[in-house]
Amino acid sequence: MGFLRQAGRVAWAYRATLIIILVPTLASPLLAQHSGPAKGGWVVIVMAAYWITEALPLAVTSLLPMILFPLLGILDMDDVTRNYFKDTVVLFFGSMVMAVTIEERNVHKRIALGTLLIMGSKPRWLMLGFMISTAFLSMWISNTATTAMMVPIAHAIVIQIIKDRKMLKSSKPTLMVTGVKSDLDDQIDERKTVQHNNPAFETTDEKDFKEADIDNEDQTGIQTTDDKPDVTEDELDIASLTPEELALSKGLLLSIAYSATIGGTTTLTGTGTTVAMTGIIEEIYGDDPGITFANWFFFMLPATIISLFICWVWLQSYFLDRSCFVWFRDCNCCKEQSEDGKAAHDLIRREYKALGSVTFGEFATLVHFAFLIILWLFRKSSFIPNFDGWTQLFLVPEYINDATVAMIIAISLFIFPSRMPWIFRKMFGKTALMMTEQTESGLSDWLADKFSALSGIPSWSLVFILTIVLCIFTEFTSNVATTTIFLPICASLAESLCVNPLYLMIPVTLACTYAYMLPAATPPNAIVFSFETVSIPDMVKAGALLNVVGILMANLLINSMGQVVYDVFTYPSWAPNDKCSV
Repeated sequence: MGFLRQAGRVAWAYRATLIIILVPTLASPLLAQHSGPAKGGWVVIVMAAYWITEALPLAVTSLLPMILFPLLGILDMDDVTRNYFKDTVVLFFGSMVMAVTIEERNVHKRIALGTLLIMGSKPRWLMLGFMISTAFLSMWISNTATTAMMVPIAHAIVIQIIKDRKMLKSSKPTLMVTGVKSDLDDQIDERKTVQHNNPAFETTDEKDFKEADIDNEDQTGIQTTDDKPDVTEDELDIASLTPEELALSKGLLLSIAYSATIGGTTTLTGTGTTVAMTGIIEEIYGDDPGITFANWFFFMLPATIISLFICWVWLQSYFLDRSCFVWFRDCNCCKEQSEDGKAAHDLIRREYKALGSVTFGEFATLVHFAFLIILWLFRKSSFIPNFDGWTQLFLVPEYINDATVAMIIAISLFIFPSRMPWIFRKMFGKTALMMTEQTESGLSDWLADKFSALSGIPSWSLVFILTIVLCIFTEFTSNVATTTIFLPICASLAESLCVNPLYLMIPVTLACTYAYMLPAATPPNAIVFSFETVSIPDMVKAGALLNVVGILMANLLINSMGQVVYDVFTYPSWAPNDKCSV
């Protein structure tokens, strides 16, 4: 028994090496068949395993197609390298330049603190303020970077509230808020390391950037540094917290993680899953499906608002006070914590004043940001009569797309940020390559034949089943990896069943994004979990209902707004299939 325990420890210590060796070896019988689909299946298995387990850094895994595809005779080197800078990658690259500029100029912090001041300082309104500001910022900045910025603010507010409660219990008549020094600025500047306390999160992306020597953002935008964060368990002794204080802390932290996930789905560049979806659809069908920044924004906005509202009601009921369901009176928790609200409000107000007046750099950044949104929304305008979009002013409007707009704004910012995440180019180039490999190897056609047995299932039932399965599956794996692996399969499945591919691919993407129950599911979840205030049981209990809401939302959305915006009930001409009538 002792030998087995020792062997287990050794195996765990060298698990990455074992995965790197065993996965290709165990899947090698596929190569013996010498067929295109078998070779494609072997590559998908190996790369998916490396990506999900992160046995290799993501940047290194993304380079494997340059070796595997030519060696196996799937694609030549020219075709492989061409996929590393697709149109979708340019779009995301340009938007990241804007996001880095916003962070450099502290515009995101000003927006967040301003929103919190407007919403009020009672617990339920404080939570709503965090959720609105986080969701809005995650539309334009990556949801991970937004979470990493907002969590220290919430943590500092909870610490301040607890300090003032202790002062009140010590019979001090007034709150000495102005005499308490806030470490919020340091926490915000050093938010880059909150994930170090959680090894599961550290393996997600941070090690990739350490090895690549990139002091920048991970696959969804988190910062990295070698300093230690100011927010530690020493500042907030979890064991000494009352149940009410602990519940307040958990509620605020989870509201940030969940709203970052919800808000990120509103735009094509807000989260990695939508970026991956856009790249895969473009690679398979080109621009014909017509998914643009503008129509996706209007497609998702109603779902975002409804999901945020449901999330807010659920979290305040679960963590704060169930009397919050009675909307015609204040919550009991809000009545009892008026002094806490004053402490939080004073802290937020001090930090907002510390930002000073709006500088020229902030103003210029806001102007660029506004122009970016306007140009994206009105590039093709189907919602304004007699206006076809500003691209009609140019010779060939079809040549101008969302990536063109992103690069116009990026170049106009003049100074190229030193923290630009070049790893994005590799990662999403890999996304396109995996899809191309499945097509060229014949794997997609083979899967389509196997899927023909599902032709008797109603399409809405199939969508419902897929969203349930993948929503559960993505809780244990990277949501971007899950999206990249399954979307090409969904495209083949849809074509074999004569169903609009978007009817399957969009809800599957959303199901992979709506992951609220486990830290490994999304980087925002992992950031919150790293503070140790929130436990896995807390996350599972609070996130289970939201997972159900996410599944229902994805299904309702594709069957309502999906038909209005993308005509998903009609089999399109851009997805040719001789067996399907267009």
